[in-house]
Amino acid sequence: MYCRFCGKEIKDKAVVCTGCGQPIENAEGKSIAGEPWSLMVMVGLVVATLFVPPIGLVFGIMGLMNEAKKVQGAILTTIGVFMSLLLTAIILGL
Repeated sequence: MYCRFCGKEIKDKAVVCTGCGQPIENAEGKSIAGEPWSLMVMVGLVVATLFVPPIGLVFGIMGLMNEAKKVQGAILTTIGVFMSLLLTAIILGL
């Protein structure tokens, strides 16, 4: 298979082109990599993570496994780890 943007040969199961970084589309014209979470979903996940850190950790790891959500996953994971440490320190009275 070849990238329709730069013409570089790519693997059939690739989700992004290694030559130009563009997402690969399937026959229906939809990106194989998926779509990132919408702004409202991200706001909801961040707010939920502030109160229940495991939510951020779980959704963050799920996001890291999806090419389209990698940055959002990193953000949620970071917030989840930070809030987990902060709540642990508060509980232990540090």
